[in-house]
Amino acid sequence: MRHGTMLAATLATALAGGAAHAGQPKLDPASDYGLVALEIEPGGPMAAANGGYQLNIARFSPQEHASLANPLGGWVNLGRVGGKNQPRAYYLAKAKPGSYVLLSMSVMNWGVCYNADSRTFDVKAGEVTFIGRYDPAASLMELSQAVGSGALPSYARSTDINYLFDSSRPGLTAPEQLEPWRPGLEAWLKAERPGVTAPVVAAQVTPTHFNTGRDAFGLQRICGGYYAKKDKAPAADGKAP
Repeated sequence: MRHGTMLAATLATALAGGAAHAGQPKLDPASDYGLVALEIEPGGPMAAANGGYQLNIARFSPQEHASLANPLGGWVNLGRVGGKNQPRAYYLAKAKPGSYVLLSMSVMNWGVCYNADSRTFDVKAGEVTFIGRYDPAASLMELSQAVGSGALPSYARSTDINYLFDSSRPGLTAPEQLEPWRPGLEAWLKAERPGVTAPVVAAQVTPTHFNTGRDAFGLQRICGGYYAKKDKAPAADGKAP
């Protein structure tokens, strides 16, 4: 089953700066869910030529180093970001309280899986959790080189995503490494998302890795893994063995 199609069906509400106000998220301190806030860099020519890219964030078990997302839910997904002429922008996505991990980034039928060296963070109810700034440039370059060198096939069935495993790292700059970010985000929320009155907090972003798995037939390796059968976990230092 193609992850892109499946994830789109469970796509969380993701709203870019400058979008119409209809369907705005609402959040106050009494809400039983939270919002993930992320600043996105432009995707460049490769992403623009394919209508943007999809960044997938999944519920996560830090103890088991395992994604808890499945086709029925557990996703915080940002789809069709980094399109043509898109400036740096803020995105919001609804999330239940818990731990999350940056799982993968995909363009059409090709993607990078962040299994060996990813980032995790926690979301609390009634808070806007800012996780930092994501730049897809390195992952997009790595993906392009993998296809060009033959490490990934240059074609794919419409039902598949060809993932590059074990080497990619998400280009995420954590809040504490950014210039003062709070004034800009809070001003944007006030102007563009007036229904969000909950406090804004900086995520504690930490390195991690996660196990991959196999499809229902045990034939294809998939990023995260929905089924019980797991591939060998990366080494303790976060690198693949």
